[in-house]
Amino acid sequence: MTEVVNSTAPLESAIVTWYLDYQGAPLSLPDWPAGVSLLEAELPSPDLSQFLFCAVGQHWRWYSRLSWDYAKWQTYLSSADVRTWVLYQRGTPAGFVELVRHQDPTEGRPSVELKFFGLLPAFIGQGLGALLASAAVALAQQWLADTEQARVWLHTCSADHPSALRTYQQAGFVVIATTTEDNDIPADYPTAALAAPFVHSRLLYFKR
Repeated sequence: MTEVVNSTAPLESAIVTWYLDYQGAPLSLPDWPAGVSLLEAELPSPDLSQFLFCAVGQHWRWYSRLSWDYAKWQTYLSSADVRTWVLYQRGTPAGFVELVRHQDPTEGRPSVELKFFGLLPAFIGQGLGALLASAAVALAQQWLADTEQARVWLHTCSADHPSALRTYQQAGFVVIATTTEDNDIPADYPTAALAAPFVHSRLLYFKR
């Protein structure tokens, strides 16, 4: 989530990133509106995950995985420590949640990071975002249900929505660390967003 940058606003020269731990109460999965469902993508699918990353992230100039090729996606998604859920509205993908499980060697306890979650632009403004965020926390807690003192965390940044940090804090997250780094978003983002390495490698991966 440190990658979230408004596509129409001037880019900052430096971006502040906040790391937050969830310290709220245990959550249950929300009751979804009619026609809305959240399903886990249990089979590794570079095509699906790359689509979700771009469909949600291009609006905010996400860039970290635009250079990933098909094989790198496949290896990453095949890990038992990565899980993805897709939000559907009447059968159409509307958003997603990606969780990553870590083992912190310094603290000696596992954690789950809310690595990515968000909505496709066409589904923003329907109240689904808050429900999806609650679902992400609940799913992370369920994953660590049998582990004492497990940690659920995320990060956001100054380039995100102005109310993002406050929203996470109101949801039960607490800031535990802050960093400032130079902005390294590709200057020609529309070209980078075409994800040429993925497209070319996919053609070779399934070469006839």
